Amino acid sequence: MVGAQPVRWLLLVIFLLTYVGISARRLHIFPVGRPSIALIGACAMVALGSLAGAHGLPGDEALASVEPGTIALLTGMMMLAAALELAGFFGHAAAWVLRWTHRPVPLLYLVTVGSGVLSALLVNDAVCLLATPFVMRVCRCIGAPRVPFVLAVAMGANAGSAMTLAGNPQNMLVARLSGISYARYLTVAGPSGLVALGVTAVLLHWIFHDELARSSPPSDGEALPFATDRLLLGASLLALLGFTVAALLGTHLAFGAVTAASVALLAARKEAPALLGRVDWTVLVFFAGLFILVAALRKTGLPDEALAALTRVIPPQGASGTALLIGVLLVGSQIVSNVPLILLLEPWIRGFPDGTMAWVLTALVSTLAGNLTLLGSVANILVIERAGAQDEVGFRAYTRVGLPITLLSTAAALAVVWVLRSS
Repeated sequence: MVGAQPVRWLLLVIFLLTYVGISARRLHIFPVGRPSIALIGACAMVALGSLAGAHGLPGDEALASVEPGTIALLTGMMMLAAALELAGFFGHAAAWVLRWTHRPVPLLYLVTVGSGVLSALLVNDAVCLLATPFVMRVCRCIGAPRVPFVLAVAMGANAGSAMTLAGNPQNMLVARLSGISYARYLTVAGPSGLVALGVTAVLLHWIFHDELARSSPPSDGEALPFATDRLLLGASLLALLGFTVAALLGTHLAFGAVTAASVALLAARKEAPALLGRVDWTVLVFFAGLFILVAALRKTGLPDEALAALTRVIPPQGASGTALLIGVLLVGSQIVSNVPLILLLEPWIRGFPDGTMAWVLTALVSTLAGNLTLLGSVANILVIERAGAQDEVGFRAYTRVGLPITLLSTAAALAVVWVLRSS
């Protein structure tokens, strides 16, 4: 019988190896994809945990650790985004953009801000999946360089999704763990996230000024044909509006999202199976695996021991505690990604005197931290892969842009939080 103590550390090694596999751009030794790696790692931790006694995670607890509210909310918002895409919304948006401008600089601002606003209303992962192909086609139409616009979709979506609790999976998780209402969060994070989004757009323009200035339209512009399902488009927009209003009134976020998605399914009629087929279900498997991975790691007691030591050094009180929280979120999101990081930090965050502000900062900073490196957010990876830009935007190339944007946009957002809190 293997002792429980060595198994605890072995579980930590499996957890870290799983995250190396998830983070790697390509895994030639075990090329099964990120969702599969997350699920395999989760099963390995549960199976090995049977040797760790009380420090192991039983199968029933593993399944119960998958947060149904977060998964349901993410599913509903992805279905709404898929319905809008099937109805021709993104095609209309691309055509509207081309009617207003054929110049790269205004387009960069439109893409960055548009991705951000859509992500605040829907989910950043879904917006990135569906909007990236249209943005790439618009770039070809006006002869614009791809890289600035690939980053505009990803970084705009990350920054904009910080504005609402339905904007991304980590904010959905914060809503579930904290009980903060949609409206309460919006009053603080809405203005802060909007300022961060503006800073992101301006810095992208500044960083890529020379490349954008050298753009030249192709001799034969590419048309943007798209079909429109007016019933589905109208029903999906009304469902999205209804969800937003209901969320502001304090209704259950997950149930509201699934209900809105069911309206879109009804409007889709015989296209309902096609709508469901456009949802990236592997994203849900990925997050389910993450929930189990983190639950298994927490069951070892190692994260709680580390947090207890951290709290003894710097208690979660005052300016030093808040600064430490911000620093841990910025750095930790690059190591284990924002969703599992929040799950690991939950006991520590609950120890802050102003719990509401601690959770708001957690959602806001962990989301903006997604722009720091390529591994900071799942949305970054989705955009790069969807655009086929793996060779153009590697880890170092992304970080050279992401580092100044993240630091300055986060500083601007926190300044707005401080002003709102002081007023």
